[in-house]
Amino acid sequence: MAPAPSIPSCRRVLIVKLSALGDVTHALPVASALKAANPEVEIDWVAEPMAAPIVERCTAINRLYRAPKDRRLRRMGFAGVRQFLSLIHGLRSRSYDIAMDLQGLTKSAVLARASGARHRLGYDWLRELAPALVQRVRRRSQSLHIVDQLLDVAVHLGAPDRPVRFGLAPAAEDLARVTDRLEAAGWPRGAPFLVLNPTDGGGGGDKGITPEAMAETIRRVHQRTGLPWLLIGGAGDRTRADDVLRLASIEALDLVGQTSIHELIAVISLARAHLSGDTGSAHIAAALGTPPVAVYGRSNIDRVGPYGYTHLSVNARCHCSEPCRQYHARSEINVPAKCRARQMTCIPQVGADLLAERVLQALDHQERTEPHRPAHPPAKPQGEGYS
Repeated sequence: MAPAPSIPSCRRVLIVKLSALGDVTHALPVASALKAANPEVEIDWVAEPMAAPIVERCTAINRLYRAPKDRRLRRMGFAGVRQFLSLIHGLRSRSYDIAMDLQGLTKSAVLARASGARHRLGYDWLRELAPALVQRVRRRSQSLHIVDQLLDVAVHLGAPDRPVRFGLAPAAEDLARVTDRLEAAGWPRGAPFLVLNPTDGGGGGDKGITPEAMAETIRRVHQRTGLPWLLIGGAGDRTRADDVLRLASIEALDLVGQTSIHELIAVISLARAHLSGDTGSAHIAAALGTPPVAVYGRSNIDRVGPYGYTHLSVNARCHCSEPCRQYHARSEINVPAKCRARQMTCIPQVGADLLAERVLQALDHQERTEPHRPAHPPAKPQGEGYS
């Protein structure tokens, strides 16, 4: 295969990163780096419906294509097959110079191949059938975090890897809706607040802070700072949110299951700090410059912790059982995040003493950097070019 062209000579590039919220957020700096190298290049993106709103609020993207979540023909039905064929037709009509598979799985590599792009590149950790469909770009030795590993693909094409810019910003209408809801709840416009996501995390769960630790943490931080807490999350986090509010015995604004992804971005952008387990909203917070405090157990914090804020997060692996310690000790940087214990022991041992301390550190960090924190550029409005 002939070498891929450098970005300054490209007209159109396709990024395939399908899911999930945090994973798609990790890939946003690739688009920003490509635009920095060539402001005229058109960058399109394929994402699944759940993660598509993240891409819609990235200022570097020209077109968004939505891929059906389940692309197995026997399950798609007539409408799904028609949508999938329409997607492929739309991609092929764009005549891409390069397609980037930043997911590294068969389903993403197939889309990169089907796009008709003359050159197809993938990042270091290609799995399943992806190595047969796209060209692997080996990670540089210093690229441990997944954001840097994905940026290695852009660097391979001549784009800069610094500064790292996510280009994520809430739209004006999202901010207006959120501000109206806060005012309706009795919160003064512009009043500072903190965000808690009580979820148990994606990827099979067991990534969340215990309700007891969350409750005690938000109670202590509220007593110390006077700042109110706002709870976010999906409808599936309802039970854990109720447990936290019952145990904390403080007033908080509960928006669990009540925000769109666009509104979630806006809420987090307005917050002073964000507390959660290992979940997508922590990465959204990092991308927006809202200091996140997150807890990591089976996931490698050096690889997938909130980018630029791992010093504020908690690495619970010091509490791991012996089988997990041995697994982590012999594992490379790119391996599946697995708990080898019969019952997870690490994250439940993370208590309010450490979490409250980290939240206060996050607030101190935010106060010191706020004068230099860039204002959010206007997000690209939805409209023509989004499919």
